[in-house]
Amino acid sequence: MSSRLPVSDDIIESILLCSRTFSSLLATILTSKSFYRVFQTHPKSIVYSVAYNIAGPALPQAILCIRHPHISKPALKHLGWGNEFEDSGDEEEAAENEPVDLEALLQEPITAEETHKLVPNAKLVERMEDLFSFRYHDRHSSSSQLSLSESTNFRKAVYHLMLYSSIFHPSSWPYVDDDSDESDFERRSREQLRKRIKLLSALHTPELLQMHSAAEFLREMLSYCMRSDGYPDGVDDLAIGAGPRLIMQCFDRPEEGLAPLEDILDYIEEELEFHPQVSRYLSDPLVKVLDERKVPHPPSDFTHWRSILPGITQDNSQCDRCSQNYGFMFFHRNTPKDQIPSGAYNIAHSDTHTHPWNNLPQFLKGTLRYNAVTKQSLRQHVAQLGPNSLQQIWDTIWDLNLVEQISEPMVSPLADWKRDSFLCEQCLKDFLIENLWKWLRHAEAASGPLNENCWYGYNCRTQSHKLAHAEKLNHLCTQAKH
Repeated sequence: MSSRLPVSDDIIESILLCSRTFSSLLATILTSKSFYRVFQTHPKSIVYSVAYNIAGPALPQAILCIRHPHISKPALKHLGWGNEFEDSGDEEEAAENEPVDLEALLQEPITAEETHKLVPNAKLVERMEDLFSFRYHDRHSSSSQLSLSESTNFRKAVYHLMLYSSIFHPSSWPYVDDDSDESDFERRSREQLRKRIKLLSALHTPELLQMHSAAEFLREMLSYCMRSDGYPDGVDDLAIGAGPRLIMQCFDRPEEGLAPLEDILDYIEEELEFHPQVSRYLSDPLVKVLDERKVPHPPSDFTHWRSILPGITQDNSQCDRCSQNYGFMFFHRNTPKDQIPSGAYNIAHSDTHTHPWNNLPQFLKGTLRYNAVTKQSLRQHVAQLGPNSLQQIWDTIWDLNLVEQISEPMVSPLADWKRDSFLCEQCLKDFLIENLWKWLRHAEAASGPLNENCWYGYNCRTQSHKLAHAEKLNHLCTQAKH
């Protein structure tokens, strides 16, 4: 009896070519001898097709990220960063000067070992694309909404950055110390710059501009990670040299702070202003290539994102009230957790009992925040709301029509409050200070009659240090006596 399936080899090959992952390809091959035999007949094309299904049109760039012969092999625990081993330095430099046939590199079959590098890299790039799309294109979706061409441009740019940071790893930067020979340092710096210019010169101008924008996005991610870590200005320039993977580790593990970057930070934290490979790591060679081509430098405002997103507007990345960029932390009442990319944070989903930002009594108006009775009352009422209590408070304030607007441009340049706005952290704080006390007054009134109003209302100073006064009178009111 024949063990062959009653389908042609062409159909079997088509099935294998459509595998979405290498795991599913392996599982399919093992289902029957027919699948195994067809795979053995066309291994190169099938593996390449599956790799394309994973990495998409940016597959050539993804392959170069793992095959390029000049990728450095950094030892992160060097006593002196950039000090090369004496017995291999000349050989490595000679090898780096050898021309690289990129087309030949891409023609080689993808090996099993390489698939184990391609897959995590592709996941990393996809993750970054989701964040980028959410941040600058569609803040209502956690998965990328970029068009095919936009997605391809972004992914290629990230792979270009990955390759750049792998070849010019910080451990290869000329080392600076008190005993350094200045002329030798300058020579090595010039040689580094020459090599970087040579690598970037192989890219088309649109690719250079897209690479610049992807690098700026990496800087934004690192700035978000270090917003409360006390590092000096300029440390976000390290984002490009550290590479996408380390920055994503910082982004995904906020509890670790900048731990993934420790080795790099330990090396140059004291020399941020003096080491040219920090602040001009990509910009110096990129500008020189553009100047050589007589092409304008990338814009310094948001329009540089148009290299990837031609139709971008500022609105998607700005607070709807003050028009400031809110980064990856924002408030929106109706964006479910599963529609926010991991790492970005909607304050609406804060746990008001444990989240340090959400110590709600600090957002009571006037001196109410120092009234022990009022603070305890607020905590009790919030505890009854359960999960997403901040979102519930927001909705109740709007349902009860408690929001007062400032609609005169001469009084305030800020836009009116809107129920469905995307707000930055500061604007949410401002909203709570103006309205949280009103919500608490309503909650207390629903529980029983209120005490007599204090003449000085929420501005009363006595409530902050006299418990008997705070217990006797209601301070959730405006000041009636001046």
